[in-house]
Amino acid sequence: MRSPTIGLALGLIALYAAGVQMVGTALTVLAGPAWLWRSLLLTEVGFLLGLWHWLRRHVDREALGLRPVSWREGLMIVLWFQAIAFASDAAVLWLVPSDLVEDYLAIFRPANHSEWLALAGVAAFTAPVIEELLFRGLLLATLKRQLGIRAAVLGTALLFAVVHLKPVQVVAALPLGVILAAYVARGGSLYVTMAAHILGNAVSFLGLVFPGIPWVSADWRPDPLGGSASLILALVLTWRFLGRYPP
Repeated sequence: MRSPTIGLALGLIALYAAGVQMVGTALTVLAGPAWLWRSLLLTEVGFLLGLWHWLRRHVDREALGLRPVSWREGLMIVLWFQAIAFASDAAVLWLVPSDLVEDYLAIFRPANHSEWLALAGVAAFTAPVIEELLFRGLLLATLKRQLGIRAAVLGTALLFAVVHLKPVQVVAALPLGVILAAYVARGGSLYVTMAAHILGNAVSFLGLVFPGIPWVSADWRPDPLGGSASLILALVLTWRFLGRYPP
């Protein structure tokens, strides 16, 4: 087993961010626009299998953050993260202009039932697992070893936010990226952040499927009182979390 470098970690992230998108787009061109999410799901599954095979052979599991954890701690962190996600997402929906939100949601309108299932697979399985392995696993470990915890947490969170591209995603991903990275950097388990990421994305997916549910549905918008209360709650929960796992 060898210690991965920052360059290698960034290269794999670039391959995921650009390469997977390019292959998925090529498959969509061949199969037709109605296969958008199925093409992306196939591409991400292939990338995940290759990444996992390479990591098992070349990187120590402990160095990646794949550590055992008690069910009690794991459940507490997952629920804590989801509470922050609920509050921060509501604050983002309150603060970000509606046209930017609609522009973001426009890409999540599958054409048929098969596409909905493929979107569920991408959102609630392949994307969260790949992102945790790359960002909170490989990149965080290399940055922490070479630059220290603070640079590792902030650098990982910034890059995690930037690769999401859409302004709404960038704003929402940055604080959550800091929280997840701080937890793993302070000895937490990548299994827990995977579970938290999967749950958060699954709830977001359900928000696309079922309209009209406060705090969940994509068409829900908080009023000024609810938005400001959500912002305060998100800040308090985040402050308490980072007090326990300081970056």
